[in-house]
Amino acid sequence: MLLGVLSRSLVARTTIAAALLVSVLIAVPMAILIRADVRATRAELAIRAELATKIVLDDAANALWDLDPEEAVAALAPLRSIDAFAEAAILGVHGERFAGYRKPGTGPLPDDAATSATATLERTDRNGVQRSLGTLLVRLDATPTNAAIRHDVLLLSALGAGVLLLVVIGVVWATRGVTVPIAGMTRAMADLAAGDVSVEVPGRHRDDEIGRMAAALRTFRQNAIDLRAAKEHAEQAVASKAKFMAAASHDLRQPAQSLLMLSAILRRHATTPETADSARKIEQVVMTLKQLLDDLLEVSRLDAGGVAATMGTHDIGDLLQALDAQFGPVARAKGLSFIVSPLRGAVVTDRVLLMRLLGNLIDNAIRYTPNGSVQLAGLETGSRIVVEVRDSGIGIPEDRLDAIWEEFHQIGNPERNRDNGIGLGLSIVKRLAGVLDHPVKVRSVPGRGSVFSVAVPLAAEPARPAEIETVRIDEPSASATASGGVTVLVIDDDGFVLTGLSQFLTGAGHRVHGVSAVAQGLRGLQDGSIRPDIVVADYHLSATENGIAFIGQVRGLLGLRIPAILISGRLDKDVIRRATEQGIDVLAKPVMPEGLSLLIGRLTRQEQAALPILPSK
Repeated sequence: MLLGVLSRSLVARTTIAAALLVSVLIAVPMAILIRADVRATRAELAIRAELATKIVLDDAANALWDLDPEEAVAALAPLRSIDAFAEAAILGVHGERFAGYRKPGTGPLPDDAATSATATLERTDRNGVQRSLGTLLVRLDATPTNAAIRHDVLLLSALGAGVLLLVVIGVVWATRGVTVPIAGMTRAMADLAAGDVSVEVPGRHRDDEIGRMAAALRTFRQNAIDLRAAKEHAEQAVASKAKFMAAASHDLRQPAQSLLMLSAILRRHATTPETADSARKIEQVVMTLKQLLDDLLEVSRLDAGGVAATMGTHDIGDLLQALDAQFGPVARAKGLSFIVSPLRGAVVTDRVLLMRLLGNLIDNAIRYTPNGSVQLAGLETGSRIVVEVRDSGIGIPEDRLDAIWEEFHQIGNPERNRDNGIGLGLSIVKRLAGVLDHPVKVRSVPGRGSVFSVAVPLAAEPARPAEIETVRIDEPSASATASGGVTVLVIDDDGFVLTGLSQFLTGAGHRVHGVSAVAQGLRGLQDGSIRPDIVVADYHLSATENGIAFIGQVRGLLGLRIPAILISGRLDKDVIRRATEQGIDVLAKPVMPEGLSLLIGRLTRQEQAALPILPSK
């Protein structure tokens, strides 16, 4: 990194070179001076310690010869007049302490804070033989000396640093007139290229080449400011639209959910065929509204960047089989032939987003193909697999091939028949293709059909087996059977939704406990008045409470991992992931009443065989 900076900056190279040179010129003499000062000071202290031992050497030897401790202490007392004296000791031949003297007011010194000197105590006996009696140890306090050394080191270091700083300042000042204008222009251009339009352009008042460059750069800066303001305004508009659509979607789903439940109750208790037919039509209208809300919210989230691709390796054959299972019955119910070509191959994609993209194309093909066939095929070309959705429908005129990707644009539906959708499917496809980076193309012949193709990159390694996906139940399947009566705990903070759910499930033969607050539900569980077989919870219960946490509390109080269903009008990937990790089924509002009742029956029957016991709290 440093080499990169030096290669781009003349000021940095000049400054660092001067600093290194001055550092060497100052550091070497300073180190020599400090070393000499330290050695001289410590040598002086050592000499003083040696002299101290000679002052009391004879008296200490006599006291040790006489084995008189008091005389020995008296012999050591003169040492207290020596500067820096700390303590002295007379040791025997084997190092045993015979006598000692410490300067009054002085405590024990650590070895690194003292300078010591020793001398051998000798005495001539009656036979004229020189005998060694022991050792005299004298210790001087080195603390003042060490402090003086540190003071000298700090003084010399500060002096060197000051000189170095002055040199660096001088070098920078000397080079500033040449390099700074050029460096400033370089930084300004780099900042503008990076999108920082707040940068100040230097050299505004110069008449030379730098001044002319500054004038051109100021014009470029103003253009960038105007472009950025327009971009921010557009982003704010998109974010406001996404926020509004999310809030509107949630708020509209609540009454739609109530309306679905109440219309189901009305249909169940209808006394005339006309009343039952009216209830069914209300349900159809609400489901059309649901589709509109889903598509509008999807477009808003994609425009606001709220959808991110989680790329992985998947088998394209598994994806096509899943689409066959989802759309095959729909196409055949309309009398169309639905063909899925066998294809295998590992691709890199987001499975959920690609399924949604292809699902919109297939749904669109089924809607606009009155008779004939819809085919899902794939072809490996180079490093990609091109998946094609082919139909024999009404086709698209050549002059409208670009317009079909726009919102609310439809071919062959001038009367705006809602059975043919609302014109957002292909707009969502285009946005999903951008998120996935899977190019989408179309070719068509009016009256003969269309072909939409999606290019998906091949993977370097084989795909892992696909995980089994949970199919969302919005309406009852033909194979489902009516559920038996079970005890259902329903929680929703919207009174109308709670009433509708409770009344419908009660009419379906279930025993229902409806609560509107978390505290109310927990009290019923704690006092034993509520003992549910399954929980149906709205996600948004209050500003600080949600359905996932409530389900966890219910399971903890019961000590059982009972089945649970989470419903909400505003679900995101994180909520769905958290619910799935805890084994909670997720449904988006508005939920078809019969589908909810059938799901309750299926889940409770699956759990009746063996409920796992949770650790008690």
